[in-house]
Amino acid sequence: MALTRRIIRTLRDLYRRMFRRQEDARTREIVEVLRHVTLFKGFSGSTLRELAEVIHYRDYKRDEFLYYERDPGLGLYIVQRGRVRLLTEAGEDGVHELRQVTEHECFGELSLLGEFRRMETAQALTETKVLGFFSPDLKTMLNRNPSAGAMVVLALARHLATRQVALIQHVTDNQGKDVALRLLDDATQHIKAVREEQAG
Repeated sequence: MALTRRIIRTLRDLYRRMFRRQEDARTREIVEVLRHVTLFKGFSGSTLRELAEVIHYRDYKRDEFLYYERDPGLGLYIVQRGRVRLLTEAGEDGVHELRQVTEHECFGELSLLGEFRRMETAQALTETKVLGFFSPDLKTMLNRNPSAGAMVVLALARHLATRQVALIQHVTDNQGKDVALRLLDDATQHIKAVREEQAG
């Protein structure tokens, strides 16, 4: 009986060591990718490891779609290998390519902070491997390690604020500051009206 218990304990310990080694290799691989992602620049190694533990691998074949315009947004993607193009429908003009996303770039980040529909379609241009980080993963991080989760939220907020400032500057340069600020105010009023409608 004692021998059987010892054998079972030895096998269980061996299994745990092997599983931990695989998990460690997976985590190290993801952390290495995250180190190159602008959104996560300046994160400590421990925060990157926390993030790596909740991230998912996804593989897409050439021309396969990751999501479509107007789909519910679930989270962001990081291109680990390959290339993705972002497309938008332009009425009678058909479909327009907005940009291509290459290794270590992310897209779809807006949906981590709210229930927003996708504003574009994402399609793999090549055999593509991405890392997915979704809303439930962010909630898991915030519960498991609030300080690491807060760092991710702050990084997202900074990223989106920088993008808004760049957009306002772009409109200012092309159409004038009054147009840029009016558009921003119109957007703010639209948000307020939608919230009041939802509440009423």
